[in-house]
Amino acid sequence: MKDSSCADQERYQNWRAEVRRFLGEAIAQSGLPDPLKDAIRYGSTEPNASRWRALIVMEIGHAIGTKEEALLPAAAAVEALHCATLSIDDLPSMDDAAKRRGVPAMHRRFNEAMAIQASLWLLGASRTLMGNAAKVAGVTTHTAAGLGMLQQRTENELQLGQFLDMMGPLGKAEDDAEHIARLKCGRMFALAAQAPAWLLPSSAGNATEFIAALDTFGEEIGLAYQIRDDLEDTEEDNAAATWSAANESGRPTLVAKNGRTEAEQRISKCIDRALANLDPLSAAGIDCAPLARTARHALGAA
Repeated sequence: MKDSSCADQERYQNWRAEVRRFLGEAIAQSGLPDPLKDAIRYGSTEPNASRWRALIVMEIGHAIGTKEEALLPAAAAVEALHCATLSIDDLPSMDDAAKRRGVPAMHRRFNEAMAIQASLWLLGASRTLMGNAAKVAGVTTHTAAGLGMLQQRTENELQLGQFLDMMGPLGKAEDDAEHIARLKCGRMFALAAQAPAWLLPSSAGNATEFIAALDTFGEEIGLAYQIRDDLEDTEEDNAAATWSAANESGRPTLVAKNGRTEAEQRISKCIDRALANLDPLSAAGIDCAPLARTARHALGAA
């Protein structure tokens, strides 16, 4: 009999492959020129992507009983949105990143124009995929509109987070590092966590309560994920991420601002708060143990 960790990893790998395949099929059916398809695939279907946001969609959906056929397009929608933001953030006019996931950033592998075009397609595909998920789930028009508004609000928050993040290199990093992390990473995880609850049938009387709880769960996991990412940055990245009131340069991060020890402690607090917000699900008889393990796996705290 497999232990829970091995079973979890096997499940994650299967879901990653499913999301990758689903996105690949959407790209293949897009009718776009092959060079642009190649760029989109490069930025969204590379096999070494972690896809934790998509996995959160799948894990929560399975836990609360979202229709199976609605989960994959929702997970792919979240992944497409995430990948679009990565390619945009990497552009020379933004973070000017040379690599992403260990390989050349999209604008380095192709060119800036292609990276922008690929990102625009992924943004549109994300909205289409989420709309398809709502249609397959059979939710009301009102609920589908609410999910669409949530996705648009998430995009707005991501854009605001990137704008505030850019102010550091411009010598204007006056915003709180935690606020930026919540906007850039926390809200994306919150979308991933909430989406399966929005896709529950209207007869699910506790869907609203689940949405509220999962919103906080996702944001706390996202904040912890960003802190963990900052902790794991290379020395070169850490130098670029240094910021303080006395030296207004680089990107403001909680690691640079408060130190590694406090950052590690904050991750633990985020995990505790996130898991505490699963209480409404547990009270409804839902087994939250797999979801708690997935959150810990995503943060390297399993």
